[in-house]
Amino acid sequence: MALFKRKNSNHWQMCFSVNGKTIRKSTKTANKKVAQRIFEKAKVEAAEGKYFQNARSKMPFDQLVKEFLEKHSKVEKASYRSDISLGKRLKDYFKQKPIGKITAYDIKSWRKWRKDQNTVRGKQITKAAVNRELSLMKTMFNLAVDWEWLEVNPAAKVKNLKGENQRLRFLNRDEVSRLIANCVSYLKPIVITAVSTGMRRGEIFNLTWKNVDFQHGFIHIEKSKNYESRDIPMDSFLCETLKNLRGNSNGSEYVFCKENGERRKSIQRSFTNACKSAEIEDFRFHDLRHTAASLYASGGVDLITLKNILGHKTITMT
Repeated sequence: MALFKRKNSNHWQMCFSVNGKTIRKSTKTANKKVAQRIFEKAKVEAAEGKYFQNARSKMPFDQLVKEFLEKHSKVEKASYRSDISLGKRLKDYFKQKPIGKITAYDIKSWRKWRKDQNTVRGKQITKAAVNRELSLMKTMFNLAVDWEWLEVNPAAKVKNLKGENQRLRFLNRDEVSRLIANCVSYLKPIVITAVSTGMRRGEIFNLTWKNVDFQHGFIHIEKSKNYESRDIPMDSFLCETLKNLRGNSNGSEYVFCKENGERRKSIQRSFTNACKSAEIEDFRFHDLRHTAASLYASGGVDLITLKNILGHKTITMT
C-alpha cells in the first residue's frame, strides 16, 4: 500500500489491495496531508468491504433482475418461468434502488415486510414462499459478485425464516380412483400420467409423442429440472390411456394439447374443480408426484430405482 505521484500529474495516487485485487486510484488532491486522510479512509472502507467502486454497483435493482433472468435463468435453469414471478415480487419492493446501496439491513426489512403480506386469495404469505424469494435474491447478488458488479453479497448473511412447514400430501388408491372419476375428459389422461409416473407438471406439458415408446413401454424425459434425461416405465393402464389419446391428437407433436394442437399450459381451474367434486381437500397438482412415489414404494420399488424414476438429484430427497 502506498501514496505516490506520477510524473505527469500533481495529484497524489493511492495503491492498495481489496480481496487480492489491486486498486490504483487518484486522490484528486495535490495536498499530501489531505491525500493521506483519503488514503487512510479508503483502507478502512476496503477492510469493511465498502470500498469497491464500480459503475455497475449503481445499477437499479430491477435491471439486475432483468440481467439475471436473461443471462442466467433463461439459459441455465429449468425454473425460468417461476423465476420471472419471484423476480417481479422482489422488483415491486426494491424497484430502482442501486444494487450497491442495498444492505443486509434493507434485505431484513424486506423479509419482515414480505412475511406480513397476503396472497391474492387473502391468505398470509407462507414462510416457504418468503424463503424462496430470499434464495433467488441471494443467487442474483452472488452472480453480481461473480460478474464483478459488487464486491460482496449483501444477502449472504440474511437467514431464512425458521419454522417453515414441510408439506407432504398424497392420496391413497381409493382417493386416486375418485379423483380420476371426477376429471373432465382432457384432464383425466394428464392426472393418470402424473400419478402413474411421478412426472413434474412441466415435464408432462412438454411431453411429445416422439418420447413415448409404446413398443418398449417407456416415456423418455429429455431434459428434467436437473438437466438430466431419464426413462420412466409405463404400466398397461397408462399405455392404453395414451394410445387412445394419440388417436385424437390431430397430428400435434404434443401429447397433451388443445383442440388446435397447441401445447396445453394450464389445468388449474379444472383440477381444482375435480378435487372439489371428489371431496379431496388441501391437494395440489404437485402432490400427484408425492402420490406416485408412495404408490411405487408400497408396490415394492427400491429407493435407488425410485430415485431414478422421479429424477431426484440425491437419494436424500427420495
